[in-house]
Amino acid sequence: MSSRLAVLRASRGWKIFLFCTLAILLTWLFVQAGEIDAKGNLRYARAVHNLQHHDEQLNARVVAAYAGLVENYDGIQHHGREINTSLQLLSELPAWVNEEGARRLNGKLATLREVHQRKLRDVDQFQRDHAVVRNSTLYYPAAAEQLLAGAAWSGRQRFADFSRQLLALRLNRRSDQVNMVHLENELRQLQAAADSPQMLPSVLAHAQVLIQRGAKLAWRVDDIIHAPTAAQLDEFSQEYQGVYRQALAQMDYYRRLLYVISLLLGAYALYALLRMERDRRALVVAHDDLAQRYAAQRRAEAQLQLYGQVFTYAGEGMIITDIQGGIIAVNPAFCRITGYPVEEVLGQTPALLNSGRHPPSFYRNMWHMLKEGGHWQGEIWNRRKDGGVYPEWLSIAAVHDSAGTLTHYIGVFIDITERKQSEETIHHLAYHDALTGLPNRILLEDRISQGIQQARQNGQQLAVIFIDLDRFKNINDSLGHAVGDELLVQAAQRALNVLRPTDTLSRQGGDEFVAVLPELDDAQEANHLCSKLLASLCQPYRLAGHELTVSGSAGIALFPEDGDSVSELLRKADAAMYRAKDEGRNTFRHFSSEISTATLGELVMENELFGALERNELFLHYQPKVAAQDGRLVGAEALMRWRHREQGVISPLVFIPLAEENGLIGSFGEWALRTVCAQQRAWLDAGYEALPVAVNISAQQFAQSELPDLLADILAQYRLSPHLIELELTESLLMRNAARAASVLERLRAMQIRVAIDDFGTGYSSLSYLHQFPVHTLKIDRSFVRLTDEKNPDDSPSEAARLAAAIIAMAHQLGLEVVAEGVESDAQAAYLQAHACDVLQGYLYGRPQAATEFGQLLRRLSENG
Repeated sequence: MSSRLAVLRASRGWKIFLFCTLAILLTWLFVQAGEIDAKGNLRYARAVHNLQHHDEQLNARVVAAYAGLVENYDGIQHHGREINTSLQLLSELPAWVNEEGARRLNGKLATLREVHQRKLRDVDQFQRDHAVVRNSTLYYPAAAEQLLAGAAWSGRQRFADFSRQLLALRLNRRSDQVNMVHLENELRQLQAAADSPQMLPSVLAHAQVLIQRGAKLAWRVDDIIHAPTAAQLDEFSQEYQGVYRQALAQMDYYRRLLYVISLLLGAYALYALLRMERDRRALVVAHDDLAQRYAAQRRAEAQLQLYGQVFTYAGEGMIITDIQGGIIAVNPAFCRITGYPVEEVLGQTPALLNSGRHPPSFYRNMWHMLKEGGHWQGEIWNRRKDGGVYPEWLSIAAVHDSAGTLTHYIGVFIDITERKQSEETIHHLAYHDALTGLPNRILLEDRISQGIQQARQNGQQLAVIFIDLDRFKNINDSLGHAVGDELLVQAAQRALNVLRPTDTLSRQGGDEFVAVLPELDDAQEANHLCSKLLASLCQPYRLAGHELTVSGSAGIALFPEDGDSVSELLRKADAAMYRAKDEGRNTFRHFSSEISTATLGELVMENELFGALERNELFLHYQPKVAAQDGRLVGAEALMRWRHREQGVISPLVFIPLAEENGLIGSFGEWALRTVCAQQRAWLDAGYEALPVAVNISAQQFAQSELPDLLADILAQYRLSPHLIELELTESLLMRNAARAASVLERLRAMQIRVAIDDFGTGYSSLSYLHQFPVHTLKIDRSFVRLTDEKNPDDSPSEAARLAAAIIAMAHQLGLEVVAEGVESDAQAAYLQAHACDVLQGYLYGRPQAATEFGQLLRRLSENG
C-alpha cells in the first residue's frame, strides 16, 4: 500500500514538474514572439516618408528662392523645422525593435542626422547671402542707369561695358573663373578712376557684392541640392525595412513554436480530460448506484409512512381481507361509517355488513368479476351496527405478490346516502310542482301521451280536464300569496281525493290544474268525475282565520273526438274552460266547434299585433338586479310591453304567446336585441356605468341558426362588449332539440355571451342538461321564491324553501351563478342571502321601469364610483 502511495506521489510530482516546465516555456515563447504594433510601424514609416518629403520640398524652396520665384524664406524655414521634427520621431524606435536592430538603426540615424544638420547650416548661410545679393541685384541696375544718364565723365563707356557684363553674368547665375577675374579687374580700375562721379563708389560696392557673393551663392545652392541626405535616407529606410522583416520572421518563428507546443499541451490536456471523464463517469455510476439504493430505501420508508397515513386519515372506508375473506385491517373511516369498532370486525367476513337487499346472484357476479378481472366496483346496500341500511359506492381490488399469487383483497367505499337523496330531490323537482307536489307540465304531457296510446290500443276514450279556480287573484291580492298558496295545496289534495288511482292531476302554474282521466268507456264518466271535482273544490276552506269558499271552472276535451295530440287536447280543454268561466263559473263545458269562435277577440288582437313594430307600439322596461349580499346594482332584465292604441298597455303574458303562434316573435326578439344594444350604447356615450342587460329569447328565435351571427352583427354595429348582453332561455326551449341547442350555446360561449336558464324548477330541472349545455346562470322561478318565507308547523322551512336552497347549492357545485326572481319581501331576501344566493330581482328592489329612469340609477352608480 505504501509503495503504491509512493508511486502515486512520484507520478503526481513528475506531472507537476512537467506542467510547470511547459508553463515557463510557453511564457518565454509568448514573450519572445511578442507582437508588432501595426500602428507603431505605420507611424514610423510615415515619419521616414515625411522626412523624405520635407527634404525634397526644402531643395525646391531653395531653388525657387535662388531663381527669384519667391520673395521670403518662410517655406524654407518650415521644411527645416519639419526635418528636425521627423529626425526626432525617427530617434524613437518602435518597441518591437530588438537590440541588434536598434544598434544598426541608430548608427544609420546618426549619419542621417549629421548630413541633414550640415545641409541645414548651408541653407541658413544661403538665406543670409541670398538676402544681401538680392538687395544689390535690385539696387545696381537702377543706380547704373542713373550714372549713365548723368554728365559725361572719362570712364563712362568703360562703366557701361562693365555693367553690361556684370548684369549678363547675374542673369545667367553661373560663370567661369575667367569671367569673374576679368570683372574683378574691371571693378578695381573703375574704383581707381579719378574723375568718377560721386555716387560711383557706392554703386561699385554693390557690384563687388554681386561679383564676390553671387559666385559663392551659386556654389552653395549646388551644395544644398546635391547634399547626400536623400541617399542616406534611402539607406536608413532600407535598414529599417530589413529590421522590420527580421522582426516579423522572428515573431513568426516563435509563434510557430508556441503553436506546436500549445497543440502538444492541448493534446495532453485532452488526454487528461478523457482520463478524468472516464474516472468521473465511473465515480458517477458508483454514486448513482449508491444514491438509487438510498433513494429507494427512503421512498420505500416514505411510501410505507404515506400508505399508513392514507389508510388512517382517508375519508373513505377501507377494509383489507385475506384470500378467504377474513378481515385483517380496517381504517377509522370504516368504523365511523359502519359503527363497528375494530376489535369486533377483525377475523369476521364482510358478510357482517350484509343488508339483505341483494340476491345471492349479485354477490356471485361480484366474485366472478373479481376472479376474472381482479377488480369490481358498483353501488351496494350495507347495514350499520345499529341496523340502519345505507347505500355505498364500493371498489374491490385483488392484490397479488411479485410471483402473481393472490394474497389479499382491498375494499374502498364511501357513503352515498346524501347523493342519493339529492338525486331523488332533483328528480322529483324535475317532474313535480314545488308547491303542491303534483306532476308538472312535463310529466303531464308524458301521462297524456301514454293515455292516448293505451286508449288507441283498447278502443277507449281519454279525457283532459282543464280546471281554473275562480277569482283566485282576489284572494292573493287581499290576503297575500301565503294564503293563496295554502289554498292551492288544499285544493290539490281535495282533487286527488276525488280522482281515481289511475288518474293524473297536474298543476300548470298559478291556479290552473289539469286532470287526465284514462280508460273511459264514455263521456258521462268524465262528466261525473268533473262534477265531483268542482263540488269538492267549492267546499269552504279554513285559511288564516278566514273561512273562504272558492269555486272552479273546468273544460273537458276528449280523445279521439276532440283531438289526437297532447297539445291539441290541452288547447281545446283550455278553450272549453274559458267558455265555462264566461258562462257563469263553477261549472264545466265540453269543447265544441262553437268555442273556437270565442277566440275571435284573440284573432283581432293577433292581426293588430302584426303592425305593432311599424307603429312603434312596442317598448322595453328594465327591472334592476342587485347583488344579494350588499344590494349593489349589478344588471337588469329587459321586459317587453305593448302599448295598444285602444286597450292601453298589454302584458307580455297576453301578446307574447300570440306572437309565438303567428311567427312574429322572431322579429320581436331581434327588435328587443337591437333596442337593448342601442340603449346600452346611449348609456355608455352618456358616461354611465356599463352593466349587463338580460334579454329573453323565444324558442323560435333560438331555433334560428343565424342567432349567433345576428348577435355578432348587432354588437359590432353598436361597438359593445359581449359581456353587456345576457340571454335568458327556458328549460323546455333547450330540451326540444338538445343536440342543436348545445351547438348554438357553444357558439355563444365562444363569443363570450352569457346564457341564463329562466324559471328553473318548473320544467325538466335535470342535472344532465346542466352538464350538457354551457350555461352560466340559473334563475329560480318565483313560485319557489314566494314560499321561502313560509314555515312548517315545527318552525322548519317549507318544502319550497328547502328546494330553493337545494337549487342554490346544486348550482354553486356546478359553478353556476344563481338569480332569484320575484323577491317581494325582506324575509324572502334574508332567506336567499343566508343560502348564498348571488343576485336578487323583484319588486323589493325595483319594478320594471323606463330606460330614462333606469339610466338615472346608472348615472348615480357612476357618480358614486
